[in-house]
Amino acid sequence: MKEKIVTNLAPEATGPYSQGIKMGPFVFVSGQDGVHPNGEIAGETLEEQTEACLKNIENILKAAGATLENIVYVTAHLADLSEENVKAFNSAYAEYFRDVDAKPARITVGSQLMETDVEISAIAYIPS
Repeated sequence: MKEKIVTNLAPEATGPYSQGIKMGPFVFVSGQDGVHPNGEIAGETLEEQTEACLKNIENILKAAGATLENIVYVTAHLADLSEENVKAFNSAYAEYFRDVDAKPARITVGSQLMETDVEISAIAYIPS
C-alpha cells in the first residue's frame, strides 16, 4: 500500500501531487525546485538553488525514514545545460553526496523550468 509523505520542512505540494510517496521499500520524491520550504527562491545562483533542492529532498526522505544515502536514482533538470552551469550544479550536488560510498545513478537533462534554474527528483530504497 502506498503512503503519502508530508513534511513542513520542504515546500508543500502546489498541485495534484505529493511531496513523496513510500511504497514497499521505495520512496519516490517529487521534483523539488530551488526554493526554501516557505516557497521563496533560494538565491540567484545555481549552487544555492541546488542546495535548496537537495535539502528539501533530504527532509522529505527523513519524514519517510530514509536518508540521502538511500537514494538510488536522481533526475536533475537544469534550465541551462552550458558547461559552466553543469560544473556549478555538479559542485553543489557533490557536497551532498561526498560521504556516500555508492553515489546514486543520475540523469541530467535540459528543461524549461518556470521559476528556478534547477529541479531534482529522487528515488530511494530502504532495505528491511
